[in-house]
Amino acid sequence: MGQGRDGEWQQWRARRPPSRQIHLDTAAAGRSSAETLRVTAAHAEREAVVGAYVAQAEAAPVLAEGRAALAGLLGVAADGLAFTESATAARDALLAAWPLPAGGTVAVAPSEWGPNLFAFSSRGLALTELAVGSDGAVDLERLARLLADQPPALVHLTQVASHRGLVQPVAAAAALCRAAGVPLWVDAAQALGHADTATGADAVYATSRKWLAGPRGVGLLGVSEPGWERLRVSASPLELSSLPDGTSPVRLLESHEANVAGRVGLCAAVRQYLAAGPARVRQRLAEAGRLTRETLAGLPGWEVVGPAGAPAAITGLRPAAGQDVGGVRDRLLAEHGILTTASHPARAPRDMTGPLLRVSPHVDVTAGDLGKLRDALAAMS
Repeated sequence: MGQGRDGEWQQWRARRPPSRQIHLDTAAAGRSSAETLRVTAAHAEREAVVGAYVAQAEAAPVLAEGRAALAGLLGVAADGLAFTESATAARDALLAAWPLPAGGTVAVAPSEWGPNLFAFSSRGLALTELAVGSDGAVDLERLARLLADQPPALVHLTQVASHRGLVQPVAAAAALCRAAGVPLWVDAAQALGHADTATGADAVYATSRKWLAGPRGVGLLGVSEPGWERLRVSASPLELSSLPDGTSPVRLLESHEANVAGRVGLCAAVRQYLAAGPARVRQRLAEAGRLTRETLAGLPGWEVVGPAGAPAAITGLRPAAGQDVGGVRDRLLAEHGILTTASHPARAPRDMTGPLLRVSPHVDVTAGDLGKLRDALAAMS
């Protein structure tokens, strides 16, 4: 990923508002383009001019196009996608609507997102840990044996880990779960726009604000058609009256008091992502992750977590000299204009033994950006 390759993606950066910072924090929130921001603001202004519901009706074709595009990325039918406020809201809506047996077992990988573990446990579900390889990816042979011998009520996978470069083999796991008749749900909050999320899972949920670089306050939930009959959704006559006849139960999970401007902005962001080419973006992000880990390897006082070749743009750095990760993050921003995240073990309590500094560049990262990060960290040691 030399300077020539860097230059190929600088239009991505040029389409965003100018910034003096080096943004290496896409896993928290990607930088929206000026066009996405313009479209979002224009819809909000239109609400004030003609009325919120009139503006929403006017935007119906845009929302329908965006719904179909996002559903395609998640591998579900357009009518199987619901807009929500966040990935968390989507997960909670799914838990409320998809009956799981009391005390049922949810199988998760050790790298599972901590708040998901809490959500399952707080609903009285038991947790069992899936066997993984040395890199943290699910061992598919042992998953197949578990599904045959002691099938759980649900398998749940976080496709791309939040704290380090780890991508689960979700498509292969989905095939095994489907053959065994065990539902698979996927947390794609870090995967949508980053990895291939059309994996054949029964349900998948994600957010707008990360790798698609859409607005905050918008999430989405996709449910495959075979899963629609499992849903138990109640709706008032007023809610039902706002939807066309024959609407799938998934659409009843959609929030109606909503940030419609944000949804319109997400539709703009996904158009830009599709125009860039999902496969090309995924390849570039994998390159960005590899370059990050190569650049930071051997840095005194820090240890790169996980293999250098992981196909993800997220890198975790473990402090090896007793550094305060939160303090380092703050100094990087204040003294060097470099934005990162301090990741605490609650993000993945079954996988993390201590805090990590998370580095998550987007496609427009350059070797020079990463060199400045290395130099800044070295200067703090």
